[in-house]
Amino acid sequence: MYSLNTEEKILNASILLFSQKGYTAVTTKEIAKEAGVCEMTLFRHFENKHNLFEKAFEKFMFFPKFRALFEGLEWDLEKDLIKICSSYQHMLYKNRKIILMYLKNEDQNPDFDVTMFRFPSEFKKLLNYYFEEMKNKGAILENPETLATSFLTTSFGLFITSLVMNKLTFETDIQACILSYVRIFAKGITYVGS
Repeated sequence: MYSLNTEEKILNASILLFSQKGYTAVTTKEIAKEAGVCEMTLFRHFENKHNLFEKAFEKFMFFPKFRALFEGLEWDLEKDLIKICSSYQHMLYKNRKIILMYLKNEDQNPDFDVTMFRFPSEFKKLLNYYFEEMKNKGAILENPETLATSFLTTSFGLFITSLVMNKLTFETDIQACILSYVRIFAKGITYVGS
């Protein structure tokens, strides 16, 4: 049977406590206790609380898998955007604890912003590249960067709505929302034959 190593125990405990209380309110002593280790062990592995936060972020916000998703697209606008949006929602849901941790952080520390916004920034670059290629193929007419920003922010808004409300408005299934949103988005940005 697989058992967690010390570093994994500390990372998991930190995510749990940070997401419940926010970064500032949690002490390294509490994290060590939750992980079942002494505080000195935590410091041996991570040196300080900020390093622990960064390592937790790196572990839970997995970017390489998302890059691979973009490499396997079909260049069919609606199908690709459904795949991208569904994967993004899944990734956000899987990492909701670290996102909650960030949202509960009362100190607006620039170091946290840099760490937290690394993934959306890279995701936007991939979306921008995708929309640029679709524009080059003559499939869309709008500015790729504007489309990437719009798609990213609306997709994140969908996640936040479902996270905060524990269900979507009008009890709509999230996959139904994704399909509807993507159809409307794709229809609005494609060339219409004259």
